[in-house]
Amino acid sequence: MPVGGTRGRGLVVAAGSGPVDCPRGDGHAGVVSSDVARAEWALHRRAGLACGAALAAGLPGRFRVWDGDGVLAVLATDPALGFLSTVSGIATETVPAAIDLVRAACWDGVASTVIVPAEVHDTAEGPLRAAGLTRAADRVLAVRRLEPWPGSAAGERSDVVDAGASDTFLDVLLAGYQVDGLVAAFIRAEHGHLMVRRFLLREPEMPIAAAAMTIHGDVAVIGGASTLPTHRGKSAQPRLLQHRLRTAAEAGCVLAVATARPDSVSAANLHRAGFDIHRRSAWTKTG
Repeated sequence: MPVGGTRGRGLVVAAGSGPVDCPRGDGHAGVVSSDVARAEWALHRRAGLACGAALAAGLPGRFRVWDGDGVLAVLATDPALGFLSTVSGIATETVPAAIDLVRAACWDGVASTVIVPAEVHDTAEGPLRAAGLTRAADRVLAVRRLEPWPGSAAGERSDVVDAGASDTFLDVLLAGYQVDGLVAAFIRAEHGHLMVRRFLLREPEMPIAAAAMTIHGDVAVIGGASTLPTHRGKSAQPRLLQHRLRTAAEAGCVLAVATARPDSVSAANLHRAGFDIHRRSAWTKTG
């Protein structure tokens, strides 16, 4: 169902209104756990928010975010934003639907990536290879259940502040990412959205790191964070991560989700913060 109809050069289509209906798997092969399914749903909602913001900002290309036949899809046609074009939320029974989807005409000229949970990998590998998809670098999905957060000690001081609508947040975030061009414009549009909670870490008064979060139902997406290059190695991101987890728990979230590159500093920080790390295989199809 269209969110706002056609606007500019793209169409944003709503993701489903609730979590993907998926049985709890308890780690059995071929069955995706409900936590992973809900995490993927929340990430899909975040993608819809980001692509909607990019569309409103007039960024080039078409943007489309939708779900159907049990899979979740994101399409961005400009090559500079190709990392956005994914098919996810895949369970054993929806592998054929995912393959049919990446063969659809809407992907013509767009390099798409199919992201497969570890529980489904063995089942999906053969059909994906037969469909002409090739293995790419793995992805990491980090998931943590949230409990009520213990109260702060009296007089406890936090160096993390709510950035509100300040442009300083975007300046620090982009300086930490060290990107420019269309990717920088996309990050700026996404993190300027009203649903994005934005935080800055100050030391002592100067902001040295930025981090963001969105809430989708009772799931928090811990996404968008960087540290100024000259201030790395000061545990800025672990401090921002703990602040966002506390904020999410206080807002009533029961699950937090993040993504990272395998074996990266970010993945290590998430693991130390109590996240379960789920490695996912990625399969690419050139346009």
